[in-house]
Amino acid sequence: MACGDTVNVVRTASGEVLCRYTLPVEDVILHIDAVTVHESAGDDNEDAAAAEDGFAQAKINAGAANRSTTTSESFRKKARAGKTAKLEEEDARHVMQAEKRGAVASARAPSRGAATSHDERELAAPPGSYVAVGTRSLQVYVLRVDSRVELPTSPSLSLSAEHGAVAEAASEKGSAAEAEGAKGDVVRAETATEVLVQYSIKLERNWTAAQHAISVVHFSQSGIYLISGATDGTVKVWNVFHHHLTHNLVCAHNSLVQSVCLDPSEAYLAVGSFEGHVTVFDFVAKRMVAEGRPHVQAVESMTFNDALTHVYSIARDRRLALNKMMCSEGHKSTELKEVRAIVVKEHVSSATFESAEMLHVGAMDGVVTTYRVSESEAIQVVRRLPKAPASDAEDSAEEAFVRSLLVAGKPKGTGMRWLRGFVVHDTLPASDTSSLYVGDAGFNIQFLAPATAERSQYEVIRTIVGFLDQLLDVKLFPEASPLHRAVVTNSKDVRLYASDGCVSSKTLRGHSDVVLCCAVSSDGAWIATGAKDKEVRVWSSEGCETILRGVGGHAAEVTSLSFNGRQTDTYMLLFSVSSDENLRMWDVGVPLADRALAERPRSRVVEIKHRSGVNAAHTGPIYTVAVAPNDQYVATGGKDKSVNVWNITGKKIYREASLKGHRRGISSLAFSPVDRVLASASNDGSVRLWSLVSLTCLKAMQVDRTSVLQLSFFNNGTQIVTGNAEGVLRVWAIASSESVWSAEAHTEKIWALAVEERAAVGETIFYSGAADGVLIATEDYTAEEVTRVKEDRHNMIQQEQALANALHKGEFSEAFMLALRLSHPRHLRQVLVRWCAKDARQCESALRGELLPALDAEQMTRLLQYTREWITNSRHCMVATLVLYTLISSRHFEAVAQVPSMSSLIEPLLAHTRKHSQRQHDLLRRTYYIDYVIRGLVPNVLTSLPPFVHHDDSQKEKSPLAKRVRVE
Repeated sequence: MACGDTVNVVRTASGEVLCRYTLPVEDVILHIDAVTVHESAGDDNEDAAAAEDGFAQAKINAGAANRSTTTSESFRKKARAGKTAKLEEEDARHVMQAEKRGAVASARAPSRGAATSHDERELAAPPGSYVAVGTRSLQVYVLRVDSRVELPTSPSLSLSAEHGAVAEAASEKGSAAEAEGAKGDVVRAETATEVLVQYSIKLERNWTAAQHAISVVHFSQSGIYLISGATDGTVKVWNVFHHHLTHNLVCAHNSLVQSVCLDPSEAYLAVGSFEGHVTVFDFVAKRMVAEGRPHVQAVESMTFNDALTHVYSIARDRRLALNKMMCSEGHKSTELKEVRAIVVKEHVSSATFESAEMLHVGAMDGVVTTYRVSESEAIQVVRRLPKAPASDAEDSAEEAFVRSLLVAGKPKGTGMRWLRGFVVHDTLPASDTSSLYVGDAGFNIQFLAPATAERSQYEVIRTIVGFLDQLLDVKLFPEASPLHRAVVTNSKDVRLYASDGCVSSKTLRGHSDVVLCCAVSSDGAWIATGAKDKEVRVWSSEGCETILRGVGGHAAEVTSLSFNGRQTDTYMLLFSVSSDENLRMWDVGVPLADRALAERPRSRVVEIKHRSGVNAAHTGPIYTVAVAPNDQYVATGGKDKSVNVWNITGKKIYREASLKGHRRGISSLAFSPVDRVLASASNDGSVRLWSLVSLTCLKAMQVDRTSVLQLSFFNNGTQIVTGNAEGVLRVWAIASSESVWSAEAHTEKIWALAVEERAAVGETIFYSGAADGVLIATEDYTAEEVTRVKEDRHNMIQQEQALANALHKGEFSEAFMLALRLSHPRHLRQVLVRWCAKDARQCESALRGELLPALDAEQMTRLLQYTREWITNSRHCMVATLVLYTLISSRHFEAVAQVPSMSSLIEPLLAHTRKHSQRQHDLLRRTYYIDYVIRGLVPNVLTSLPPFVHHDDSQKEKSPLAKRVRVE
């Protein structure tokens, strides 16, 4: 399906989006079509063309036409079993019809042979599933959908598109028997091996297909051709996979192309316009053979009869026209002769022909009808989807407008195909038990199937909800219930979901205005709703029908509802608050019990009055209500900034206390599941915890600067999750009053929040809905994160203690590795310093021979990073120099060069090594001055020699001065 500029591939059973593709440029998709090309289709066509001549081919065509309309039970059994239907002799009436159509079919036989020639086989479409889209900016995109199966015990292998198509087709109710069998095999295989199927969609090619916007794209049954129609009335046919134009057809009118139809034998092409024109082209000769205007509005769907002599069309003018193609020699085109015209009851908005005998019509008011069509007999209504009840007809029609219809279980490419002179039916022929997909203007896709009780009606099996509008409330059902959640959107209906996906199984309809809130009983059997129509309704979750209707309780819109916690068959209370400042208690247990025992018709709605209540419970509108798990207290909050606590005694309500402290209105309340504590969220951005024993504020947490709209307890009351007006979810630890997790889940205000705790699997999931129309399921991992942090801290403490013990014992090798694993550069440097102080030679030898060669790439990178930090300090440069020296000595330079990020490490190491070397040389030169000073401290000796010259004592004695001194 397509929406805006995105193509989504969705699993129809669960609503799961398997894959999606967004157009690379800003554009709008106007039309979409898909086809599945089988691997053996090309070979089958080749054998069929080689085996039969023109006359035999005519007999095949005639037989195929007869078999598609026969009611023989033997044929039905063969078709359901998926066997090849062989040519057999029919009765005299069928033979006469075949002879009458023989000339037409024989004329088409050469084109059939040409279509399966050797050249055509080379241009055949490759097997696979393909999607084509036409856009407003004149572009046609062809996408390919692939699936891949990953087995846990074997390498991944590709899953063929045919198997995927059969599995998808078989997943629908009312599909063919052979498809059901195929589905069963696939499901059993997946269950046995627990395979994982991954889907992907990629762009094959795109091109500019016209000079105006592309209004229609249509694949041929074989998948070879793609037909594109534009808003200027031009029709072009493309060979998609070899990218060349095969047909350039021009209609007699210039109106927008609304629909096209190509018969399975690829003999004729019909084009319907927005202004009601129908044009028929000879697909082989590429010329127009018939043209007419049987309608005055847009033609929604067309089809050919089996003999290719008539074209059926239906348009928005409600006329079903049966037109005969009057092709005569010497005329290039003739007008379509209208044989019969029928006006249907519905205001047609969409239609599709399943076959020449079966027509499905969608109306502007949401009604879907299936007709049986005949050239001679009266049209018959086979089945109808009745209009949904609604008080506002205009709003209902606007959302229920049917935009698209699709027959379930019959994807294009798996219909009638040729195989060695026979006709193979991969799917069932048209029948009156078909199921439909219906897309409406509310962005929903409904799956319709024949009703079990009333075969003349359709029933909605499930609905894929594509757009939720603003989400106002979300409530979860207990695990034992077949339903999963109830979702309140900005509409009069409440949707019920049975799974985690976007497939809605049931809908609650009955309110005359927008529903604002809902509540679910503890057993999941009853649902309460409140709306702007001032009514409170109680529904049965099994039948989705209104059981009780509360009247006279409120004079304004109902803003919040809550059931009591401890419910029995006769003791079930429902509390409601409203903008009229009133609190009401409804005793719904007794009427429900009386209804179960009564003999009156179950369809009757019982009207009830509120059992008890408090007028003017607040001095302004009341926004929220909550009931304690022990049914002792009821808390309400509203615009007057106060939290009022009420005591429940029997079935009466008494005021307990009024808690004040918030600076703005109260938006949400929640009772702790384990403690006598009440939590309140306010528009002032704070959350306060109140004691129900002392009726005082225990703790105030400034959660946000913006309004906190929703809150809920979880994890046995030790944590709180909040949602604010900026779309941010936060998880708070109550003990520390700290936020342990936050995420910007939405872009608008979070109006709905529910917590699901799955004790069996140990999961906690937050369901948050906001004004942006998105419902997000977020899994909480804060508890696991806390456990992981504690374990990591415990392991680190143990390793640090082992490091201290190794240093104390003098086990420097072990201490070196522990400090490196713990990423403690200071301890690592101390190990090297103490090791060198004790035995420098042993340290150098151990580093070069044992420790450094045993390091992996990550540890080596970490050690070099520490060395880079050490070498920047002159006090630690000797340790860094030792590490560098032993590293270069222990490893080949190529191995050192392969260390990750070595280029970023070597430059600072070289620069600082050069700097320290220069500093040491300067220091050495300065030591010469010390020698000078020390020598200068010796007493002066009279000598005739120059200073700083080595004196020879023998020469001193021979000098005259020495002799004179000695004589004296």
